[in-house]
Amino acid sequence: MNQQSAEAWAQDQWGAVELGDARRNARAVEVGAAIARHPEGSLPAQLEGWNELRAAYRLLNSEEVSHASLSQPHWQKTRQQAQQQGPGVVLFIQDTTEVDYSGHRQTQGLGVIGKGTTQGLLLHSCLAVVPEANNPTILGLAGQMVWSRAHAPANEGDKWAELVECMGPLPEATATWVSVGDRESDVFSYLRRCQALGWQTLLRVSQNRVVSTAGLARSHLKTYARSLAAQAQKSLSLRGREGQPQRDLSLKVAWSALRIHPPYAERHQAPIPVWCIRCWEDAPEGLEWILVTTLDPTVHPVLSQIEWYACRWLIEEYHKCLKSGCRAESRQLETATGLMRLLAFLGITAVRLLQLRMLSRRTPDLPADAVVPAPVLNLLAARLRLTSPPKTVAEFWRAVARLGGFIGRAADGQPGWQTLWRGWLRLQDLTWALHLSSDPSSCW
Repeated sequence: MNQQSAEAWAQDQWGAVELGDARRNARAVEVGAAIARHPEGSLPAQLEGWNELRAAYRLLNSEEVSHASLSQPHWQKTRQQAQQQGPGVVLFIQDTTEVDYSGHRQTQGLGVIGKGTTQGLLLHSCLAVVPEANNPTILGLAGQMVWSRAHAPANEGDKWAELVECMGPLPEATATWVSVGDRESDVFSYLRRCQALGWQTLLRVSQNRVVSTAGLARSHLKTYARSLAAQAQKSLSLRGREGQPQRDLSLKVAWSALRIHPPYAERHQAPIPVWCIRCWEDAPEGLEWILVTTLDPTVHPVLSQIEWYACRWLIEEYHKCLKSGCRAESRQLETATGLMRLLAFLGITAVRLLQLRMLSRRTPDLPADAVVPAPVLNLLAARLRLTSPPKTVAEFWRAVARLGGFIGRAADGQPGWQTLWRGWLRLQDLTWALHLSSDPSSCW
């Protein structure tokens, strides 16, 4: 994430949009900037006046506009960045979330979600991530699909492969692109279709599939993986979730080459050569991951691949940003298609929120004045009545979070993205005032 204003950032995201009319294109930039300035606000709060609000509603209700057309420039920019990462690895982490609009009884076109008692939309996202030790870099959304079960795809299990196919074959002379999925992605046709496009795949096993290995009779995947003796140890920090604290794990690791045989419905297809990886805690009820990968462990070590799968939490955090930071489920429009168009704006804004939090944790010991102009540091110190300006990047971001309401007690841990974002917006307002009262070159 860079330090652009909301207007400059929105121009980057939607400046190249093609909505069939120059006025619509310009309006998309204006709406994107308004949402970026105040992600958690309602549309009336985000837009500056009645005329601007009416124009935004016209955009969101236009049949010439779609979620895909609004998102396409951002997706293309993300994929271009991914191509530039060679000869490294880029993870394309996929996951699905339900966007619950059960309270919006008047909205037309919503479909069933959950256990059939609620209504809303399904959103399938793909986040492009460069895996770096304990500090992954989020490039952006590489693709996204949204639909209502009122008009559901014929087979929702195809979403994993369809999103990869929308992104297209692996470009030449590029980084290794790896599609990463949880247990829901354990679909034979997904593996096969990724392979046809030159993509690598890393997924967690759900099905106890028929497999075979060289010189051995057929077996079942989970049974075979659990029969393997440990070949290595792996230390892993598992993030806290659902009220549970973060845990440091010591895992045993085993792996083997094998071939996955097709299910009966695809019996005409050839078996797919893969490797299975099992990592587990040697304790009752301990963590166990059984993974399938098309990445050769002699080129991409197994222990690294376990770390890559552990990055999957970022897509869950992204959806949390979308729902909490951008309040996606509180939005009220008359139609499901209008909400889908709005999700294009909110979905890209949520990327910026998540990038901000990750940025606050990168290079924490770097001197603050190496990346932040001194007048801004002095302004921040004055506003918070600090005895001196922040000296490190970590101190700077903690001070920014305090602007957003973070108390900063010893037991509070690291600030979350919500307080960081509120503080970031407040700092932008303060530096704008600094710009008006002094030389423009002194403003961030």
